[in-house]
Amino acid sequence: MRERKSINLIQLTLYLFLGIFALFLRQIGNYAEPFSLPLCFGMASAQLHPLLCAVIYLITAMPPSFEVFLLYFGQAVLLYIGFFLQKKFLKTEFLKTGILPLFALSLSLGLFFAFSPFEGYALPISGLNITPLLQKGLLSAFLFLLSAIFSVSMKALIHKLFHCRLRDDEIVFSLLCLVLVGVGACRFLSVNAYMGVSFFILLLYAVLVKDTSTLVCAFLLSLPPFLVAGVNPARFFLYGIAITLFMRSGRIAAICALLAVFFSFGYVDGLYAYPTNLLLLSLLSALLPCLLFILIPLPLLRNLEHKLVFYREKHLSRIAINRNRVAIGEKLFEISAVFREIETTFVALSAKDGDESVREFICTAVQEEICANCPQRDLCENKGSRYALNKLIEIGTMKGKANLIDVPSDLCALCINQSGLLYAVNRQLVDYRKFQLESENAAQGRELLANQAQGISEILKNLALEQSEPLRLYTDKENALNLALLRAGIVCSEVLIYGDEDAPTLSLITFGKADVKKIAAVASHLFACEMMISERLALAQDKFCCILRKKPFFDAAFGVSSVKKEGEIASGDTHSVIKIDESKFMVALSDGMGSGEYAQRISETTISLLESFYRAKMPSELVLSTINKLLTFNHEETFACVDIAVVDLNSGKADIVKIGAPVGFILSGNTVKVLENASLPLGILDSVRPDAGEYTLCENDVLLFISDGISDAFGSTADLYEVLRTIPLRNPQQLTDCLLEQALQATSGKAKDDMTAVAVRLFKNLAVS
Repeated sequence: MRERKSINLIQLTLYLFLGIFALFLRQIGNYAEPFSLPLCFGMASAQLHPLLCAVIYLITAMPPSFEVFLLYFGQAVLLYIGFFLQKKFLKTEFLKTGILPLFALSLSLGLFFAFSPFEGYALPISGLNITPLLQKGLLSAFLFLLSAIFSVSMKALIHKLFHCRLRDDEIVFSLLCLVLVGVGACRFLSVNAYMGVSFFILLLYAVLVKDTSTLVCAFLLSLPPFLVAGVNPARFFLYGIAITLFMRSGRIAAICALLAVFFSFGYVDGLYAYPTNLLLLSLLSALLPCLLFILIPLPLLRNLEHKLVFYREKHLSRIAINRNRVAIGEKLFEISAVFREIETTFVALSAKDGDESVREFICTAVQEEICANCPQRDLCENKGSRYALNKLIEIGTMKGKANLIDVPSDLCALCINQSGLLYAVNRQLVDYRKFQLESENAAQGRELLANQAQGISEILKNLALEQSEPLRLYTDKENALNLALLRAGIVCSEVLIYGDEDAPTLSLITFGKADVKKIAAVASHLFACEMMISERLALAQDKFCCILRKKPFFDAAFGVSSVKKEGEIASGDTHSVIKIDESKFMVALSDGMGSGEYAQRISETTISLLESFYRAKMPSELVLSTINKLLTFNHEETFACVDIAVVDLNSGKADIVKIGAPVGFILSGNTVKVLENASLPLGILDSVRPDAGEYTLCENDVLLFISDGISDAFGSTADLYEVLRTIPLRNPQQLTDCLLEQALQATSGKAKDDMTAVAVRLFKNLAVS
C-alpha cells in the first residue's frame, strides 16, 4: 500500500511540473498560439494518461477568450481521442505505427489554422509579403515538427533519464525543448525570476556532476534571457566558470563565487542606483536560489549524485569483465583439480611392495629350481626348511649377496645341495637388485612428475583465486582522476581503476601526444603514492591506452664481474637477474662442478631452470627439489652450487637461498652480515636441504654473491671481509670489479678457478618521499 502511494506522489509531481512547463510554453506567442500542444502530445506519446494530458493542455488556455477556449477544447478532445483509439486498437499492425495520434495532431493544427484569431507578426524581412494566413500555415508546420521533437524528448526524459545513457538525438531534442520552456518562463515570470531559477539549476547541476560540463549548462541557461531580453550570454559563462572552480571546495565556496560575480556585474550595470523595489527584486533573484540550494539535505544530494554517476557509468564493460574473470577462474580451478589428481595418481603408483612379499617370491623361485627334483624335498618341508631359506634370503637382501657362512644351521643340516642353493639365491638377488634399481628410478620419475603436477596445480589455483575476484568499483576516484587530468590539459575518454586499494592499477584512453610524465604526476598526486607508466599501447594513430601502476619504494642497481679459469675456453659460473613481476626480481649465481664447457653447461642449465620456475611463481622448495632431481638423473657427476635471492622492491624483504655455495654478504654501511651455509650442492643427494632465510634490506644496502674461485683466492672469510671494507659500496659494478681485481692479485694474476661476483644495491626511488 505504501509503495502505491509513493508511486502516485511521484506521478502527481511529474504532472505538476509538466503542467507548469506547458503554461510557460503557452506564453511564447502573443496570439494564444498552441505552443503547449507539442508538449502535451509528447507527454501522451510517452504513455502518460491521455485524459490528463488533454486536461493540462486545456488549462493552459485560461484565462482566454471564449473563442480561444473552444479552440483549445476541440484540440484537447482530438488529442485524447487519437491516443485513446491508438491504445485500444494497438494490436492492429497498421496502427502500431502511431498513425492515429499523428492524424489527431494534424486535425488539431487544422483547427488552429482555420479558427485561431491569429493577427500575424510584423516580420523584419524586406521584399517579402508574408500574410497572417501564410504565417499560420508555417507556424502549423513548425508546431507539427516540434511535436515530433517533444515526442522523442519526453520519452527520453520520462523513461530513460537517470536509468541509462541518452542517444545524441535525444539529448539535442531535450535541450531544445528545455530552451523553449525557458523562453516561455522568461516571458511569464520576468527575466529576474528566470535568473533566480537558472542560478538554482546551475548550482544543483554543478554539485552533481563536478566537471566542466557546468559551462555547457550555463550556456544553455543563457539562451532564453538572451532571446527575450538581450542579456549577454557571456555573463552566464562567467557564472559557470566561478561555480566550477569553487564547487570542489564545497557549496558555500561555490555560492560565494557566484555572488561575487553577480555583485560585480551589478556594480558595472549601476544596479545599486536603481529604486529600492527594483534593487530588492534583483538581489532576491540571486540570494533566494542560493539559500534554497544551501537548505537541500546532503543525503538527498548524495542520492541524486549516485544516480547520476550510476547512469553515466559504463556498467556493461565491468559486468562483462567480471563475468569473464569468474569464468576463467572456474576453468583454472578445474584444470588445477586435474593436475592435483595427476599428482595423487603418481603418488599412489609409487607405493612399494613390502620386502616380505619380495622374499616370498625369491624363496618360491629357488625351491622350484633347486628343490623340485631333490629326493629329500618332503623331509626338508616337514622339518621347516622354508623358514630357514627365508632367513637366508633376508640376510642376502640386506647384504646384497649370500655367502656360505650366512646359511642357517638348520638349513645346513637338511640341504644336500648347498652350493646350488647359494648360486640360485644369489642369481635371484642380482635380478632383484636390477629390478629394485629400475623401480627406484621409475619411482623418482613419478615423484618428479607428481611434484611438477603439484606445482602447476598450486599456480593454477592461485591464478583462479586472483581471476575469480571481481573488479572493485572506484567510481569517485575515476571521476576525480578524469577531472584532474582535464585540468592539466589531458583529455581522457575512458578511465578504469582496478586492483587493491593500496596498489591500484589505472587504465586510461588518451588522444594525441599526451605527456605521460604529466599523467603519472597527476595520478601520483591524486592517489598520494608515486605512480608510473607501466605500458603504453597504441590503439589508433592518435589514440593510446596508458596503464599506470604504483612505483615500488626501492629500485636496484646491479654489478657483475667474471673471469674464467686460466686455460679454459668457457666459464662454469653463470649468473641471472630477472624481473618476476612489477615489484620483485630474482638474482642468482650458479657454479657448475669443475670448470670448462661441461661446468658451463651444468650451471647454465641450473640457471635456466631457476628462471623458468621462478617466473612461473612456483614455491622455492618445489623449485629446488625439482632441479635437484633433474641433476641426479644424469649418469655422470652433475652438481651445482647455487645462490638465489628474491627481493621485494616495496618492502626490501629478500628471500635468500644458499645450496653448497661459498659465503655471501649483506653490506650495510660499516656493518657486514655474512651469509653461510652447510648444505651440499644440487645433484649430489636425492633430497636437498637448502639454507634459506628472510632478510630485510634497507636503503643503500648491498647484497653480494661470489663463486668459490673468489672465496678460495683469499686465505679466510676474515681476509675477504677486510678487502670488502676498503671498497666503496655506492656503485655495485665498481664493487665487483675491485673485488675481482683483488682476488686476481691474491693469486698472482692467474685465475686458478672460475671467478664471478654479483652485487645488488637497493636505493630509494627518486620520486618516492
